[in-house]
Amino acid sequence: MTEDQVRDLIVDIINDVAPEVDLSEADDDDNLQERFGLDSMDALMVLEEIAEETGVDIPESDYDQVESLEGLTDYVAHRV
Repeated sequence: MTEDQVRDLIVDIINDVAPEVDLSEADDDDNLQERFGLDSMDALMVLEEIAEETGVDIPESDYDQVESLEGLTDYVAHRV
């Protein structure tokens, strides 16, 4: 998968889990939970969907690397 494909997939997953989130209002480096008030369950559901779709599991020790759309995209794109 290209980085753009990974980003599109992540955006789709976030929109499925939290349809109220409008990512067009965010900068790619915004902390998604803080910017949109996502709770920890929503965040975990996003990470679980990403793992199901891509096979990339994100351990808790790496959560600080995937707080933004940019970080999440980079993390997954380099492991797919």
